[in-house]
Amino acid sequence: MNDMFLFSDDESDVPDINTEPWNILIVDDEEDVHAVTSLALASFEFNGRRLNLLHAYSGEQAKVILNQHDDIALILLDVVMESDQAGLDLAIYIRKELNNHQVRIVLRTGQPGEAPEHQVIRDYDINDYKNKTELTSVKLYTVLYSNLRAYRDIVTVIQSKTALERLIKASRGISSRHGLKSFVRLTISQLQELLYFSEQDLYSYEANAFSYVNKTLKKFQLNDPHKIEQDITIDELSGIEQELVTRAIEQSSNIYQDQHFVMYCSNNNISLIFYGKIGHHLTDIDQHILNIFTENLISVAENIRLHEVIDSSQKELIYRLGEVVELRSNETGYHVKRVAFYSALMAELVGLSEDEISLIMSASPLHDVGKIAIPDAILNKPGKLDGDEWEIMKTHALKGYNILNGSGMVLLDVAATIALSHHEKWDGSGYPQGLSNDLIHMYGRITAIADVFDALGSERCYKKAWPLEDILDLFKRERGRHFDPRLIDLFMANLDRFLAIRDDFKDVP
Repeated sequence: MNDMFLFSDDESDVPDINTEPWNILIVDDEEDVHAVTSLALASFEFNGRRLNLLHAYSGEQAKVILNQHDDIALILLDVVMESDQAGLDLAIYIRKELNNHQVRIVLRTGQPGEAPEHQVIRDYDINDYKNKTELTSVKLYTVLYSNLRAYRDIVTVIQSKTALERLIKASRGISSRHGLKSFVRLTISQLQELLYFSEQDLYSYEANAFSYVNKTLKKFQLNDPHKIEQDITIDELSGIEQELVTRAIEQSSNIYQDQHFVMYCSNNNISLIFYGKIGHHLTDIDQHILNIFTENLISVAENIRLHEVIDSSQKELIYRLGEVVELRSNETGYHVKRVAFYSALMAELVGLSEDEISLIMSASPLHDVGKIAIPDAILNKPGKLDGDEWEIMKTHALKGYNILNGSGMVLLDVAATIALSHHEKWDGSGYPQGLSNDLIHMYGRITAIADVFDALGSERCYKKAWPLEDILDLFKRERGRHFDPRLIDLFMANLDRFLAIRDDFKDVP
């Protein structure tokens, strides 16, 4: 880490982004001392910031002011006030009780014998010691320059330490286990934490995220659960956003301007762009911490890409295997897709997390994988199965579970749960375990509705497709018997969305 991260320039004439005045506390029981000090410092500036003089005439008054202001830079402190060592008692209070070690304390005394210099500096954590007769205007300026510079650098170190702690916390909050959209959403939320917003800043905060691939800009649709990105041209961005994003792309680097920032995170496969605006000017520390954060994001984004390649490969294999099962039983592959989308929609309606919705959608195509162990004569029998044949057919649930269980992969574990439980019934009359109510895993209850709805509405070797009205009548009768009543209510209330999925994936004659 370079020194720029910890220390700002030592030159006193370098303007500070912060334009608030320096708070200086004068603690003295003599009115004349306050008046003379105020007159001497009337035109003083440091780093482009004037002084705000606070006045206390006793140690007790100073305590009240110190508890009202946590950003006092310097205290000009008298020793003898309401007691012979009231100033020293106040110094102990500041360092020990308030635990304030950044404020600079300059002891000013008109009675040096009351507080010997070497003893005071040694025992009371005082930063400077001056006899009041020494403090001409020139020397007073020197005292303020040296102590304000020290205070500024101490505060910068503290801010850097705090920012570094926030950086570590924010980086831990960004996980490569989630998909790209979740990654972007988490990054934006961590930026709020990273930049340490005040309540006022938070209301003025705004942020957008984009991907930039093959010179095409896409905006992340963070509030749309069904859409990741939307094509957008740079010309459609607002004025300052357009200017800064363009510069970031051209320079392939982060861009900072006043209250605005653009983070440019790029690897060989994708470039992510985060634009933000906050309620205060970005300091050097803000910029350095965002630069480090950007480097971390690039690494995580690459891990996400690798995870998604593996994940998409797994999902493709599961779909293909599901289709093989359906083709063997003379059913179409669209049954697999419809069940997947029906299950995902039901999972969304019941309030499951995005991760669970994705898992159910990917795993549900294997709900009947156990049918590969069922003889063709039973699986494709055109008529009704007899008792013995039905008992064999029912074993597909447990067989499917045994095929999928134990892999150690979350996706296949979820698929195993669905395979085992999707023929259980709410009233306990299902198979293979005869579970009832909430003892049936939610994934199984969801897939049961998706599977039955699609199976009844599709033509099979042993039956014609049912009319929609007949299917809905059955669902109403089986509410609380075969199916979870709450899920049936959600299904009925959102029937149009299920029918839209059915129409999108119609079987081809």
